[in-house]
Amino acid sequence: MVVKVTEKNIQREVYSCRQPVLVEFYEPWCPKCAMMEDVLRDFSETHREIKVCQINAGREIQLTDQYGIEKVPAFVAFRGGRPVGVVVGAVSSRILLELCSADG
Repeated sequence: MVVKVTEKNIQREVYSCRQPVLVEFYEPWCPKCAMMEDVLRDFSETHREIKVCQINAGREIQLTDQYGIEKVPAFVAFRGGRPVGVVVGAVSSRILLELCSADG
């Protein structure tokens, strides 16, 4: 399951989460983001130990700016409520898993 995150729920969904969290910053018009939809959904089903979230970069501008997101799709891994890694572009689920496993 992929959870939609906004400024209103990021504290609960990402910062206070005890498990690792993968956040995708995306835009609805972005072709590469659309390509990642199935990859992200499959990743969330295969790796249930990692919480998977999405942030609409165009709507959540403060969060997008806070994490220095300039291109989408961008993936930020969080552990203990803190960002530990970033990868940008259409990537494989293996790369997403490596990102979430990084020590930061």
